[in-house]
Amino acid sequence: MIPDAYKGIINGDSDKVLDKLLNCGLRYDLILTDPPYNVGKDFGNDSDRLPLPMFLELVRTRVKKLKQLLTPTGSIIWFGIHDYIGFIQVIMYEAGLSYRRMNIWHYENGFSRSKKEPATHYEPFLWFSNDSRKWTYNVDEVRVPYKSTERLKNAITYKDKNGNRKIWKPSPKGAMRGDIWDFPTLAGKAFDGERTEHPSQKPVSLITELIKAFCPMNEDGLFQANILDPFLGSGTLGVCCETLNRQGHDISWTGIEIEPKWCEIARRRIDSL
Repeated sequence: MIPDAYKGIINGDSDKVLDKLLNCGLRYDLILTDPPYNVGKDFGNDSDRLPLPMFLELVRTRVKKLKQLLTPTGSIIWFGIHDYIGFIQVIMYEAGLSYRRMNIWHYENGFSRSKKEPATHYEPFLWFSNDSRKWTYNVDEVRVPYKSTERLKNAITYKDKNGNRKIWKPSPKGAMRGDIWDFPTLAGKAFDGERTEHPSQKPVSLITELIKAFCPMNEDGLFQANILDPFLGSGTLGVCCETLNRQGHDISWTGIEIEPKWCEIARRRIDSL
């Protein structure tokens, strides 16, 4: 269990707070985070404007700590940007984490600031597990509708690698989700009620779906786990966890954020649920 002092929002330097979590012997089933991408955004500090070698060394130190904070079957979901995601993937390999998948958050309602290159319609996020053989992925919790209802009408016959005849039947729960996650950005009037001033806020719909996919479940089919976000920002992870808890789930979460302004916005969002 997470001690009360480390539950919810912690206003502090993530790099120092992670050391405290380690010293307390805390472990998390899921680390889901959207850290600074190092592309010059204004978070109220210079955390997104580092020389590349310094940025990579900082990522390397953080990933080592986060691996130690994982349960044996825990996973890390790490949002990045195409500029540097390859570096971060290598760093996670070097830390001894096990690669599961490069995923894509795809959206079509963004906008481009330049006509000299293709418009940006995606952000990648990495999934690494602590163990190479055991991890959590709740396939049935994140199924999506079939593109055609015709698939629901007939079974499909095929042969396995040994030549044995097999029958595949479509799941009434829908198709398996792929590694491209389609969710709109928080752009336009439709998202005025959710959007804050934070420059890299992720949609509640997306983060909730990720929790449902990678959060362990108990025997009653309810989410029950410890989740950590070392870069909480405007508090989207907390909003998602508390919304699920109000539906009967049992998620303990820790969110670390260095800027008091974002901590206050996160508190207001959670209090307003």
